[in-house]
Amino acid sequence: MTDEGQFYHAGSRVVTDKVEPEIVFGSLDCFFSPAAGAFVLAVTRSDRLDWFQSPAAGVDNAVLKAIGKAAKHYTTNHRQAEAMSEWALWAALDFFREGPVHRAQQEAAKWKRVQSREIASSRWLIVGYGSIGEAVGARVTALGGHVTGLRRSPGPAPGAHEIFPAGLVLDELPKADVVLLCVPHTPETEGMAGPAFFSRMKPDALFLNLGRGALVDEDALIAALDEGRPAFAALDVTKEEPLPSDSPLWHHPKVRITPHDSSQTMGTILRADDTFVENLHRYLNGEPLKHLTDRKAFED
Repeated sequence: MTDEGQFYHAGSRVVTDKVEPEIVFGSLDCFFSPAAGAFVLAVTRSDRLDWFQSPAAGVDNAVLKAIGKAAKHYTTNHRQAEAMSEWALWAALDFFREGPVHRAQQEAAKWKRVQSREIASSRWLIVGYGSIGEAVGARVTALGGHVTGLRRSPGPAPGAHEIFPAGLVLDELPKADVVLLCVPHTPETEGMAGPAFFSRMKPDALFLNLGRGALVDEDALIAALDEGRPAFAALDVTKEEPLPSDSPLWHHPKVRITPHDSSQTMGTILRADDTFVENLHRYLNGEPLKHLTDRKAFED
């Protein structure tokens, strides 16, 4: 598919108006192309669509849900976790090493030593310990931090010192120096980070959100930051995206905002390609597809 929305045969380069795909890899190029609309229409209107490989881990996006309803088989991609885990480390290191203070001092040409903290011996609470949580946990433990993961399924998991049920979140919050959200958005998780949640955090703790913006009561977060608990927040996702220009989050001194781009690296693109190629091998050889999504996820 070209950026003008024309479809052609890769071998002959002959343009065709009849597009009935059986297998589709929805690469990031497709969704960020000027012709993204034409791509989605071609996919959802195909009567032959047997398998769609998504570039994303979640299925809560309206477009992805529409594609999921059209496809007989729908697989997700969880290889963004590596890049997103580096975002979490970047945000934590900037917080622990007093990045805002150092930048302000440099701007003022002020030479003054600043006492900092380390990831080593810090305690992390990762709420939603899936692929992203495991990637973050592996990096934090390698640097000497302590990781507690919360999830629905019991048992040990890579990168975590312990795994507890998600229902214990309020009990674990007071112990954490860093609290990371990476759960999906569901009716149960919507607004989970609200007044009660923030009131249980340490005054010198860092709050991170790599999940979905709807997990956070943003008014409650701002109020909590103003009251001094937690100390700082770094958000890659917000309730409304793009974040409106008049949102107080933009200019709050204790908030760092990134535009939902924690996963946008060249490595993420290449790993998504690898995911598709591996699943294509499985598909052609009649083997079970990895990360196959239950059809119930696309029901209204």
